[in-house]
Amino acid sequence: MQRCNDCAHDVMDNDSICMACRMAEWQDQQEQTRQASEKAYALQAHRTAYLSRNRAIRDSIRAGVICAVSVLLLLGMIAAAKDALRYEWETKPALLRAQGVR
Repeated sequence: MQRCNDCAHDVMDNDSICMACRMAEWQDQQEQTRQASEKAYALQAHRTAYLSRNRAIRDSIRAGVICAVSVLLLLGMIAAAKDALRYEWETKPALLRAQGVR
């Protein structure tokens, strides 16, 4: 009767390792594969969260800049509208009257 090299259990056929040791080795390989896939999944999830956080920050900065530019353009339009209305209602009719146009 042969004995296993690792645990000294009985060995069938001409193997040097018993079925229990082979099963433990297989389970260990499966566990390592599972841990490697979980690690890859965790790294991918972390990367996705990091990129989405950066995208959210970039989008909020872009929205703030767009709002600021829009407000400045609105204020410029209001200031220009006051001057334009004064020209149309006061200055232009006075110039036309001075030129003799009715």
